[in-house]
Amino acid sequence: MSKYIPQSDIVVLGAGMVGASLVHLLKPALARGMSLTLIDRQALNWDGDIASRPPSFDGRATALSYGTQQILSQLGVWDLMAGRACAIEHIQVSDQGRFGQTQLHASEQNTEALGYIVENAVIGQGLLSGLEQPGVSIKAPAQVQGVQMNADGALLTFDNGEQLQTSLLVLADGARSALAQQLGIQHERRSYGTHALVTQVEVDREHDHWAYERFSEDGPIAFLPLNKKDFAVVWTLADDQIEQVKALPEAEFLARLQQQIGYRLGRLMRVGERASYPLALVQSKEQVRRSLVLLGNAAHSLHPVAGQGFNLALRDAAVLAEYLNRAWQQNQPLGDLALLQAYEQQQQADQRNTIMASDLLPRLFGSKLPGMALLRDAGLLGMSALPTARKLFTRHAMGLGQRAAKLPATPLSGESA
Repeated sequence: MSKYIPQSDIVVLGAGMVGASLVHLLKPALARGMSLTLIDRQALNWDGDIASRPPSFDGRATALSYGTQQILSQLGVWDLMAGRACAIEHIQVSDQGRFGQTQLHASEQNTEALGYIVENAVIGQGLLSGLEQPGVSIKAPAQVQGVQMNADGALLTFDNGEQLQTSLLVLADGARSALAQQLGIQHERRSYGTHALVTQVEVDREHDHWAYERFSEDGPIAFLPLNKKDFAVVWTLADDQIEQVKALPEAEFLARLQQQIGYRLGRLMRVGERASYPLALVQSKEQVRRSLVLLGNAAHSLHPVAGQGFNLALRDAAVLAEYLNRAWQQNQPLGDLALLQAYEQQQQADQRNTIMASDLLPRLFGSKLPGMALLRDAGLLGMSALPTARKLFTRHAMGLGQRAAKLPATPLSGESA
């Protein structure tokens, strides 16, 4: 007697921001009978307690572009985050010790915000809500030990010996995806020779919804507004400096950080827990194969200076879901290579432009080449003086410079809003 192997139309490996978002984006097909299995190493019955939260939803904060907020709103999860989201209404970009700077304002775009800063834990609680619905099976905690591609898609084997067959496997399990490595998918990795130091600081006056991007001698620094007097900080430091700076006593740390940003946002009063991680541009050499898609950091991991990593990944997921929802409605195979290549082709320009901008900024502002400082100043001053150029730049930063995926305007029959 042949062994019975359970089947799922789609398997999403990784229930972080991107994987969980994809489940919400696929609600139209789920409402029409599609089956989906979401797998993660960590338990997802999270009640918000810090000790039990999944690693994807840690104490850091994420910059959500205006376009991302619009997608989350359409999916019905933004209301669960909005109460603890801080709107960015103004951004100042400056070069330390130079006269070049520019300012971006939401009012110039006729929107209430350029973007929003939300703590990862809040994003997690929003995205993990509503995942348990008809058609969705959640296996968490669970560990996938191996994968074998076959004529019907992909056969997953768990560490307890169980197996699961799927027509389409979506790898959203991070930049070091073990299954991608097992399948021989190679990644190009270029280290920036720097780390990101992330923390939160309190200042002595309200931020009035201003964000600050400062290019200093140490590296780019982003101050992102949170509570009335709090900022999330992302500070880029050289590999050989990171541990020494991270370990400084609070007063010395605040003094050094104040020196880099100046007093435009007020006096730094307190600093929270500090963490760091190495920075590199990582790109998968393959994002799709028959019955296989890589999403999020498994596909591309960006420098945080422009805050576009999750925003790009969500746009990828939205466009992929558009293709999959339509394919399911038209009874087309979900793992069809031509279908997946069409998705990849559509996102190619968005990925190229976003990755190029995120890669160019830290190298441009970190360059010590003669004349480069004057070129940077000219660029910032030119943007400040030319409303059209500033508007185009701002729209790209807001995630509005790309064609949006076609999300359903209203829930389909049987679909929860």
